[in-house]
Amino acid sequence: MWDLKISNAEKTLFTQKIMDDLYKRHFEIYGKHAHTEKALCIATVINYIIENISEEITLDDLEKICGKTRFDICRMFNLFYDVTPIKWMWRVRLALAKEFIHLAPEWSLTDISYACGFSSLPHFSRSFSKTYNETPLKLKQYVMKSTRQKAKKESSEYDFIFGVQRNGFSRNMLLNNINSL
Repeated sequence: MWDLKISNAEKTLFTQKIMDDLYKRHFEIYGKHAHTEKALCIATVINYIIENISEEITLDDLEKICGKTRFDICRMFNLFYDVTPIKWMWRVRLALAKEFIHLAPEWSLTDISYACGFSSLPHFSRSFSKTYNETPLKLKQYVMKSTRQKAKKESSEYDFIFGVQRNGFSRNMLLNNINSL
């Protein structure tokens, strides 16, 4: 899909950080160490979601990649994140869109919404407004106004939103916001 995939070392580090978060959550729930099979399944699902965030992702897709039934996947996500995997994915998409607006406010909201997996701008706008209590357009205008005086970023925003640096950026954003998702 992208010209350059994330390296195996970066993917392993990301998976380890997700596993650490899942172990911590499991310990808080049960008071003992996490069951590795469940944590590995969720980490596999999260990796898949991040790598395919702009694509349509269904529970059938998640069943195929981790070998568990959709019921098991939903139960595990509800246990660890108090939400279904699809709702969790939408939260990640919205958080990523918010980061993209901050990163490149000059980009169109349509481009940002499609890059984050939304199939229509109205759906994106409604979801964003409901989650953040402000429209993406208002956030974009605020960011544009506040960054006019600042120097232009050195690296291309295109690479973060659509290109070769996207997977790394998406993974870092997820790890930085994992407790709020």
